[in-house]
Amino acid sequence: MTQISFEFFSPKTVTAAFSLSRAAETLAGFAPQFSSVTCSKDPAQTLDTLRALRRSGLGRLQAHVTCSTQQPADLPAYLKAAQEAGAEGLIALRGDTAPKGLDVMDLIACAKRNEMQDIFVAAYPEVHPLAQSSQSDLDWLKRKQDAGATAAITQFFFHAEFFLRFRDRAAAQGITLPIIPGILPVQNWTATQAIASRCGTSIAPDLAEGFARAEREGRAEMMAIAQASELCDSLIQNGVEHLHFYTMNKAEVVSAICTALGKAPQQSLRRVA
Repeated sequence: MTQISFEFFSPKTVTAAFSLSRAAETLAGFAPQFSSVTCSKDPAQTLDTLRALRRSGLGRLQAHVTCSTQQPADLPAYLKAAQEAGAEGLIALRGDTAPKGLDVMDLIACAKRNEMQDIFVAAYPEVHPLAQSSQSDLDWLKRKQDAGATAAITQFFFHAEFFLRFRDRAAAQGITLPIIPGILPVQNWTATQAIASRCGTSIAPDLAEGFARAEREGRAEMMAIAQASELCDSLIQNGVEHLHFYTMNKAEVVSAICTALGKAPQQSLRRVA
């Protein structure tokens, strides 16, 4: 049976906090293997969200930690605080802005010293926007593996062949850690296009036209469910054993996709604190 996991982000308003609570309670019913909490500009907000989710039944919690939001001297104490807040591991990331004297290897090393169970890193089927080449991108992933990373989660993509080719190239380079595909169900097509542009994620013209038409015709959610379900099914048919969903703190579309893939939700009796 294919494993699943979810990503959430810290809410900034009371309304957003209620939205996160509802999404977490609903998605916990699918028994995810783990769930991650993204890194806010204020890392303390990540800790608050971890505390809120720790008893929600979302599997092992992972804290996103970025080089751009941490000072080297503060990192050990922050990872300890994350563990105390409920994190069993971290997702080690460069971040969107220039690092403050750290790189991902420092995050991995510190997580190992803190005896964190899981050490995830990022991978890029369509190449990181700042990478010199696809080969240098793979070399960097190999270095992260050799430093102690236990698994990688990819940037989102819309076409299965990008992930499958990347997986095969990684294996040929001696990269043996699990590479988990990141899936972004479309919640808002305009916003998704903007994110894809920043991340270097390709959008085929027919896919863009299909979503634009679906929005005009009032069936955007149906299109999103169908597109992501087809993508996930193609990955599963090609041997993928784990899918990681970027939820955007919304449950409806993600729940429908999981159900379409044969995941039966269980009634959750737990609530977010």
